[in-house]
Amino acid sequence: MNLPLNIDLQQIFLHMLNFVILVGGLYFILYAPVKKFMDQRTAHYADMDKAAADKLAAAEKLEADHQAQLDKLDDELRQRRAESQKVAQQAAQQQLDRAQEQADQIVASAQKAAESIRSKAVADSQKEIKELAMAAAEKLTLKSSKDAFDEFLNLAEEGNEHHEKS
Repeated sequence: MNLPLNIDLQQIFLHMLNFVILVGGLYFILYAPVKKFMDQRTAHYADMDKAAADKLAAAEKLEADHQAQLDKLDDELRQRRAESQKVAQQAAQQQLDRAQEQADQIVASAQKAAESIRSKAVADSQKEIKELAMAAAEKLTLKSSKDAFDEFLNLAEEGNEHHEKS
């Protein structure tokens, strides 16, 4: 069968059949295995990417948990420091209060002792002055003025000696 322009349809069909066989063979021999390999490779890398993302998320979660624990420990440490400082301040204040009370007691007892000593000294000196005055008055009235003066001096010396012995 020849067509005008010398075209043989049988040859065209044979070439088309050869072309279809060649394309089909190449599809099954080259394209299908390469496509399958590429799909497997893409799936493998997608799985690796997913696994890496999961590991990264787990690591970030673990890091966040650790950071939360560290923050919690820092807060607890701050609280304990504050409590310790408060306890130390209270103890120091109590010691200061006790020391102040003791100092006040010491000052009060020293003031009482000083007042007691002063009042005793005043009473003793008044008593001695009265005794000396009485003795001097007796001597003056009984003896002459010269003898009385000498006696007054003697009594004063004895009083001083007596006072120094006490």
